[in-house]
Amino acid sequence: MTLTDPLADTLAHLRDSSDLRVWSVIVTLMGDLTVMGTPDADASGVSGQALGKVMAALGIRPEATRVALHRLRKDGWIESTRHGRRSVYHLTQDGLAQTKAVADRIYGPARAAPAQWHLLALPPHAEDDGSFDALIAEGFSELMPGVFLGTSAPRTTPEALHFSDPKAELPNWVIAKLAPPKLQIDSDLLRKTIRHLPLSALHSLPALDRAALRLVLLHEWRRIALRLPDLPVEAICPDLQVRALVHEALKALGPLPIDQLSP
Repeated sequence: MTLTDPLADTLAHLRDSSDLRVWSVIVTLMGDLTVMGTPDADASGVSGQALGKVMAALGIRPEATRVALHRLRKDGWIESTRHGRRSVYHLTQDGLAQTKAVADRIYGPARAAPAQWHLLALPPHAEDDGSFDALIAEGFSELMPGVFLGTSAPRTTPEALHFSDPKAELPNWVIAKLAPPKLQIDSDLLRKTIRHLPLSALHSLPALDRAALRLVLLHEWRRIALRLPDLPVEAICPDLQVRALVHEALKALGPLPIDQLSP
């Protein structure tokens, strides 16, 4: 099965600008089925035939798909069951747990700019007493060794130097540290690509086209979203503001029509 033009050109552009590691694409697909598919997440699965059609539409060879499936089984991400002559792939309980742990970062709304920022400088020995891990668990990000930025006052940290700033703006060097230029460039490229799509007509595309486009858009967005810090930098950095546009495109495409790709 082949894709219709000009969708093939759009997919080729996204594919060339992204890092399409086959195993990661499969994780994106199966995670999407789990989060946006059936209410019973454990029942979400994809047949080998349907998976092969979507991978082929992205220019991924069957051999590469088989190698990736083998790796994911070996690493405990997926498992397979037989239904007659068909293989159906599911996330394992561990794969399901990891998928749910990051779902809000991918499918959730952007966070608003904070009322104020909190900067914490820890004493040199702090790493040994678990203070670093405790602050990260509270949503702080490390700007430089021993210096952390957060959006709420931290729990009591002995000997820490604590400052707060009511301004929502951050210096450019801080934004660049939290969201490196490559991340901002990737976000901008994805935004420009989506803006060239006829969003109002996406629902009428053939099933394979919708599946391929949804998967490649979601995969590129997932790569971006999981590199964002656990801080609301999207709210204050225009180059990172692509989340709402991605969600609009995904809504226009609808859920992955995997059931329409199997006989």
